[in-house]
Amino acid sequence: MSTLTATVDLPTTTYTVRDARTITLSLATAWSAPAAVEDLAVLIDDLSSDVVAHAGNETSLVLEMSLADEVLRVGIADGSAVRPVAAGETAGLRHAALASGWGEEPYRGGHRIWFEIGPAPAGEPASDAVPAAEVWRSLERALDAARSGQDDPTAP
Repeated sequence: MSTLTATVDLPTTTYTVRDARTITLSLATAWSAPAAVEDLAVLIDDLSSDVVAHAGNETSLVLEMSLADEVLRVGIADGSAVRPVAAGETAGLRHAALASGWGEEPYRGGHRIWFEIGPAPAGEPASDAVPAAEVWRSLERALDAARSGQDDPTAP
């Protein structure tokens, strides 16, 4: 099977997250990637906004995508020495619920965060996935908690 790949450099601006989402969703659609659009949008928004927040205007964001054997891998990298991994257990649970794999690794003096989405494993119906609306609510609670300085987004 062939591998499809793309790499795009994006400047860190107020439009970077939107542009990363648009490019990712457009390529995934064009490649007929087996990824739910809602899940892909949540992941790319979460990870690219984290990179933008940590890297600021000091560097550009590198968006890398590949599709091989029905597994879509999306990486977001920057040259910042600040570690761009979404913080907290909530983010880790959200990523694990939506992606089949994710992680962080060194990249050219900075860091790369990545996730993979593939088809549902044999014998597991796709309906077992966490609904996108539920993930969005979790993300909104975490953002509200971060804005208010609250450590635990699940606390009342």
